Amino acid sequence: MSRPPLHGARKTLQWLTTGLGVLTLAVVVTAIEQGTSFDARLLPKHMRGATPWKTISAADMEKGATAPADTNVIIQIPEDAERMTLDVLTGYRGRETRFWGYCFPVNYDRDEAQQRRRFPGTVFFSHKEREMREQQQKNQRREDFTVQENLTEEDLNEERTYRGAIRHQQEIFLPGTSCYLMTEAPLPIGVDNDRDRANAAVERDVGSDSQNADTDADGVKDGPEAFTLGTNPVLRDSDGDGLIDGIEDRNQNGRRDLDESDATKWDTDSDGLCDGLCKVEKGQRLRGEDKNINGVVDEGESSPLLTDTDGDNILDFHEVYVCELGGGTEC
Repeated sequence: MSRPPLHGARKTLQWLTTGLGVLTLAVVVTAIEQGTSFDARLLPKHMRGATPWKTISAADMEKGATAPADTNVIIQIPEDAERMTLDVLTGYRGRETRFWGYCFPVNYDRDEAQQRRRFPGTVFFSHKEREMREQQQKNQRREDFTVQENLTEEDLNEERTYRGAIRHQQEIFLPGTSCYLMTEAPLPIGVDNDRDRANAAVERDVGSDSQNADTDADGVKDGPEAFTLGTNPVLRDSDGDGLIDGIEDRNQNGRRDLDESDATKWDTDSDGLCDGLCKVEKGQRLRGEDKNINGVVDEGESSPLLTDTDGDNILDFHEVYVCELGGGTEC
């Protein structure tokens, strides 16, 4: 069955778009190889300097740096750095920010690469960038839909595999690697030498120690505190309930599990009693659900996850404030 004339035009445009992407990548490769005279050599006068360049050196990576938006950024990972994931390198901004880049292998040989006539390294995309590209591909498929082609929903969801497509490949970043980066918003960039899953720029911003995996010594590493648990990596007891964060996060996996109290809330079950041990107004006495602040519901204690721990139809708050402190008779 013959295809409509418009289909051929769209396929031609598709190839041209791919070719332009490859040409852009070639320009990046040339710029990284030959230094900072990129715009003077390859751009017309009226465009020179339109897109600035910035190099984040190995020394900058050690201290933590910010990759500016809409800028050609060259990143130089130190030779003695620890391996990093893309999320760690970019401060876990990939789900909210569009960015992409390209890295050379550590053992890059320019002459060999030229003989093979291919790019020697690998590209990477943020989560948001990949989602946008996938949606654009799906939209293009819908535009290409015709009755004659009779595409199904399954066809629309298939990944486009035309020749020359650039795919996401880089997930682990090795020491001694040089990379190109373009981002739509500033990114915190740095190494993670203490292996706490927070790079040097993130630790600089939150005030934690980039050479200490657990700055506040609460049992939870700085990265999970900042990104998944939601606690403060420089405070042992982020919510001020008398329990340190590593006790509330009992398995110290950086996430709140169902059997754990919330390390970001003073009163997890909202019953009026703090999860650990804290002062109350009446006599400024210390009261709370966990009297010995060990993270376990011992005899004589109430649970920070239940409003009526013993199931006697008297709320834990009532038992403490009315019965224990107030001498109430209905207890």
